[in-house]
Amino acid sequence: MFSKSDLAKVTAPDVTRGNWRQNKEVMQIIIRYANEVAKLSTLTEGMYSPEILEIKLVGAVLELDQTPILNQESSEGKVQFFQVIFREGKLRKTSYFNWIKWLKMFLIAVVSIFVLIFIYLAIIHVPKVNELGTKRNVSCSSSRKNSAYVEEIHSIRKSLLMDLSKLPEWSTFREARKQCAFGKLQLIKHEQRFLKCYLTVRNRFNDLPLTAKPYLGKIEACVQTLCSRRLPHLSSLCKRM
Repeated sequence: MFSKSDLAKVTAPDVTRGNWRQNKEVMQIIIRYANEVAKLSTLTEGMYSPEILEIKLVGAVLELDQTPILNQESSEGKVQFFQVIFREGKLRKTSYFNWIKWLKMFLIAVVSIFVLIFIYLAIIHVPKVNELGTKRNVSCSSSRKNSAYVEEIHSIRKSLLMDLSKLPEWSTFREARKQCAFGKLQLIKHEQRFLKCYLTVRNRFNDLPLTAKPYLGKIEACVQTLCSRRLPHLSSLCKRM
């Protein structure tokens, strides 16, 4: 069924029964209508990719004053002139390639999200690690005149004693118990006792397996800070480090 404007082009004076197939505009109109029919007609039922097999002129004799009753103009101003035969065409690969394209884009997006999350977590954790390392390096870095300095040394030694007391061999650590014992001492004596405590414990554990050794990280960091100050009363002990 053609609209009046398309019908005028199909029935133009220069369009004849013998040359309508060679008229590009006429063929474009017919093919356009045929593709629309393919979407709705029962002729294409069950077809996945219908295509035009043949177009026939079914009774309209152009250049004549009358046309067969079959092709008379309808009340809506549309006239049927052509018969289209359809067949099952080759399945288009467009949808398949589109599916592959979208899958690739999805995978790229997922990978990008994971990379961004990894970078974000790395950015967050690096400052914390640096901060932790800084804290370890500046252990016992307070001024010797500051009361917090003595308290920190006392706290580290107390923590070490608590860890050592949990070991089965603790009862045999006589020298370690003596050097790490608490007591009110002058600052110089306090620092000397602190280094002796560390050296005694370290030497005592040299022959033990790694799994049996207590964690000495805190006291080691503090000892390194004390020795870096090159205090005369600690020089002999620091040489044993």
